[in-house]
Amino acid sequence: MSIVAIVSFIYLLSTICYISFLWTQNKRVTKLGFYLIITATLIQTVNFIYLFINETQIAGGLNKSLYLFSWFISIVYIISQIRFKAEIMGAFVAPIALIMTIPKLILPQGLIDHEQSLSNPWILTHIILMFLAEAVFTVAFIAGILYIFQEKQIKSKHVAKFLNKLPSLTALDKINHLSLLIGFPIVTLGLALGLLAANEIWGQNWIWGQKETWSIITWLLYAVLIHGRLSSGWKGRKAAFGAVLGFGIICFTFFFIGYFAPGQHDFLGIK
Repeated sequence: MSIVAIVSFIYLLSTICYISFLWTQNKRVTKLGFYLIITATLIQTVNFIYLFINETQIAGGLNKSLYLFSWFISIVYIISQIRFKAEIMGAFVAPIALIMTIPKLILPQGLIDHEQSLSNPWILTHIILMFLAEAVFTVAFIAGILYIFQEKQIKSKHVAKFLNKLPSLTALDKINHLSLLIGFPIVTLGLALGLLAANEIWGQNWIWGQKETWSIITWLLYAVLIHGRLSSGWKGRKAAFGAVLGFGIICFTFFFIGYFAPGQHDFLGIK
């Protein structure tokens, strides 16, 4: 059994634990699910270290990119769980991590030819920072979805037992807020390094392709959100909707634009 298969299986077990928590009051299953995510993340960490030592590309192609993202989203969730004790978020993160590992598990090795520029340290750092930021924004998205759902349930006065398993609205808003504070500088640095890499590889700082344009649109949206948070006091429902919208644009940019109009970013191997 390959390392990827082991990681996928552990994420599957974690998913089962967290989903079972939705129908039970037993928090032991969430603890087990959390420990399983930690285990899978540690195995991925060792795997990435091994690949790096052996000078094997850890990013590039849909399969490797999503596998890398599964590692980042797990790390971000582990940190948020330690800080906020938001067990229910694991019911979202574990399935996402599982799904992200599947392409690397099922796609034949060598099926996709990768661009040699991925060996450039600027490009690699750019990709790592962008995926890390997107993982943080994914956590903000999950917190936003839970906030909107819980607020709607409370206002409708149909408060089910399920709500007892959710973090408070205040906690969810804090997760959203901290995710923006952490994710925005990371994505800003990632884009800046992307400019440096573009100048070094292609001889120009910026190429206004579809992928680059939508990346800037995403950055501007999060800039507006963080400005609203810090200067205008945005929070609660408005901030939650912003996090959901931002995540939607991220998915649109990565999957739709990345497939139909990747431009210079065709090195991701999606086409």
